[in-house]
Amino acid sequence: MNATVHALLMRELKTRFGTNRLGYFWAVASPAAQASVMALIFTLLGRSSISGIPVALFLFTGILPFKFFMKLLPQVGAAVSANKALLTYRQVTAIDPIITRILIETVTFIVVYVLILGTMAWLDFEVLPNDLLALLAACFLLLILAVGIGLLFCCAVSYWPDTAKLFAMITTPMYLISGVLYSATMIPEQYWYLFSWNPIFHLIELSRDAFFVSYTTPIGDWYFVSFIALTSITLGLMAFRINRHRFIN
Repeated sequence: MNATVHALLMRELKTRFGTNRLGYFWAVASPAAQASVMALIFTLLGRSSISGIPVALFLFTGILPFKFFMKLLPQVGAAVSANKALLTYRQVTAIDPIITRILIETVTFIVVYVLILGTMAWLDFEVLPNDLLALLAACFLLLILAVGIGLLFCCAVSYWPDTAKLFAMITTPMYLISGVLYSATMIPEQYWYLFSWNPIFHLIELSRDAFFVSYTTPIGDWYFVSFIALTSITLGLMAFRINRHRFIN
């Protein structure tokens, strides 16, 4: 890690989490509270499991990846505009704040994932993934997809600052159609085509398929999400390269 990224990293951490440890606590508490409330609602409705999986664990494996994607994408998209004043220094390049935010969000996601699963293991849940490599691959593709789309958003913001508002408008619909609270096996087969276009839905399905031995996704397609992720990162890097001079003007 070069000195510039390290300095930006310290600055971002202080800005985002504050100077006290309580700021870090909320990074864990937010997804845990969200999943816990939803698990309580499902339990009160008489559902102790979904697709043969304990409801709390089922929800965590959907909420955590989705929140990671939805947090990383706008962070990458706004990285340059939020640090534009720093780009006047020769040591700081446009890619540095993007790398910084990717590191923060990725490490936060890993730490939160491990802490929550560790807590659930302490509560006697079976939390060891059935296929760890496949789970890591799904998370990596999710990261690549978010960074690629985020770079495109970053370039769009340089032309139209209100792009961030557009992203806010699609957050809620995406939550409802990405399989966070349900699985493909709960959807009638004739309606699968309505969800099959959504790479986030595929990745959450593939994550659950990798995590749980009792669940096999009927929709999740590795080739499809790999193609979409690689296409998005390629287009994102190309657009960023073409527009790199706009970021310092």
